[in-house]
Amino acid sequence: MKFQKLRKGMALVEVIAALGIAVVVITSLVSLSLFTLRSSLSSKLQLQGTKVATREAELIRAYRDRSDVPWGDFILAISSCFGTDVCCMDSGGSTVQTGECTDGSGIELVRRSFTATRLDGVSQLQAGDNATRVNIVATWLVGGADKSTHLYTDLTNWRKSE
Repeated sequence: MKFQKLRKGMALVEVIAALGIAVVVITSLVSLSLFTLRSSLSSKLQLQGTKVATREAELIRAYRDRSDVPWGDFILAISSCFGTDVCCMDSGGSTVQTGECTDGSGIELVRRSFTATRLDGVSQLQAGDNATRVNIVATWLVGGADKSTHLYTDLTNWRKSE
């Protein structure tokens, strides 16, 4: 009789222990899933930010190479994009806009902008310069923290026909 009472108590202890182990395992799996989703989103946005920055560089190059935009006009258009005064190319690559531009929406929103300097990376462009360094930044938000990628390209007056 004492053995049966002891056996009934053991079943309760076993159920409580099994529930405790199940809670630990489920909590670990949920935590791992959340970490994986966050890492996946971060990697996706890093790739998207790099693509956006590269596309911005290509739009700037295309604007420079347009036959209706002489080198002097190109330098004039981007010379105000210096220091904290950032610019971006419109989506068609036909005009330089002041401020940041955005791509995507919601949690996949990427902001892009560029600044232009002389090749030393510090001095402001002047009329008559035959080369420029364009610094491009793409920024996005992950988990409340700003993440970014930086890209720069040096552009020259390769036509020299002006």
